[in-house]
Amino acid sequence: MLALMLVVAQCLVPDGPARARLLLPGGETAIARAGAIELGERTFTACDGLPDPEPTALALWRGKLVAGFRTAGAFTVEDGRFVPIAGLPHSAVRALAASGDALYIGTEGGLWRVDPAGARRVSHRILGRKEVTALGARGGVVEVGVGPYGWWRLDGRHRARRISRAFAGCFVFSRRGVRARAPGPACESPAEPASGLPASRITALTLAGGTLYAGTFDHGLYRRLSDGKFTQVEGAPAFVNALALRGSTLFIGAPDGLYRLSGGRVSPVALGRALHVNGLASAPDGTLWIATGEGLWALGPSGVRVIDERSGLPSRLVYAVAIASDGAVWAGTAGGAVRLGARGLTRFTRASGALPHDWVTALCPDGPGAMLAGTYDAGVARLTPDGAGHILSALEGAWVNPNGLSRLGRAIAVATLGSGLWLAGPTGVERLALPSGDVTSLAREGATVWVGTGGGLVRLAQSSLALAR
Repeated sequence: MLALMLVVAQCLVPDGPARARLLLPGGETAIARAGAIELGERTFTACDGLPDPEPTALALWRGKLVAGFRTAGAFTVEDGRFVPIAGLPHSAVRALAASGDALYIGTEGGLWRVDPAGARRVSHRILGRKEVTALGARGGVVEVGVGPYGWWRLDGRHRARRISRAFAGCFVFSRRGVRARAPGPACESPAEPASGLPASRITALTLAGGTLYAGTFDHGLYRRLSDGKFTQVEGAPAFVNALALRGSTLFIGAPDGLYRLSGGRVSPVALGRALHVNGLASAPDGTLWIATGEGLWALGPSGVRVIDERSGLPSRLVYAVAIASDGAVWAGTAGGAVRLGARGLTRFTRASGALPHDWVTALCPDGPGAMLAGTYDAGVARLTPDGAGHILSALEGAWVNPNGLSRLGRAIAVATLGSGLWLAGPTGVERLALPSGDVTSLAREGATVWVGTGGGLVRLAQSSLALAR
């Protein structure tokens, strides 16, 4: 049986939207964003003990920084460690506020108070039971937003609803008093991303001309500059599904079609109709193969060719495409995998025993003419040109993300949906601790491995991965 090891990765600063920002007495700024908490020049991610990838709120209480999380509750930060506050439920924290010796914690299930006597839920039919959406404190008075149940005020032992119809997302204090603002842009933190990436969900990575390009879920395409920061590629689609290099042209697959980046400019590629592009592969003969929701398309010097059910595909829903070492084109579909070679089309399905599941989401060349096929919820198989398949028991049950298979040295790298990055080698399986368990993409740059996740971008030294050396 293969051994299972847990490896901790070196994480970059994830660049999701800032959820909270707090100026500390020493002049440092604490920032909570998707995947990380930044404290001055130090950044805490899942690789540094962050209890949950979704920090939601910050407060200063009794000289300590307090952080609230979406699923893990509330913690104090002490000497670089996250210490749970005893007595609290592990529920979603929406807001924090400190008033004197008391810390108020707004959760999805009501308001809690922590003081020297311990932690306890506020006993009240509304405040103690309904979701708290905002907190603020000044001069011993605590303002509480309870979603559609209005704006409440705690002044000592007195509790009263101030405005019944106010839906507070945050409170703003000024010389004139306090105002409640509705959830939205007015309550968002002005903190800027550290590396220039505005989104935490990275969907595609590739190297082109020595430059790293990162596609995001809804913020477009970015290139990494020589100083390590990212800048946006103007004109690229907002949603990037796939990237592929053909010569000096970078092709971009998106839900609304195909684009090309050439000469510093992005332009759409005319294919005759709007296509949902899932994957891309560039063949040695110059053909760009396109996995779409309407079959497998080939863009070559002589024009466009379409392969769908009429040509033998088991399904027109094509999620992945790859070129094998022998030049054959492989496609992963919702009905199995196919190989397009000189002698025609070969199918690989669960019924034939070649696949553990017919929904094939990812492909990766693996040795002479062979191909690795990842499935959505049943692991990985190694397929050979003769129609046979060998299911890899070490990767059984992996939910492989689209474009989520690659080779790193001796290891098979598997980007999974929900369970992180898996590396399977001759001696075992490694699972890496990353900012998010949703791993979407990989790119290798010399001795560095870049990993895209739903919680930010990660940089690994390949030498640190025993199975990938």
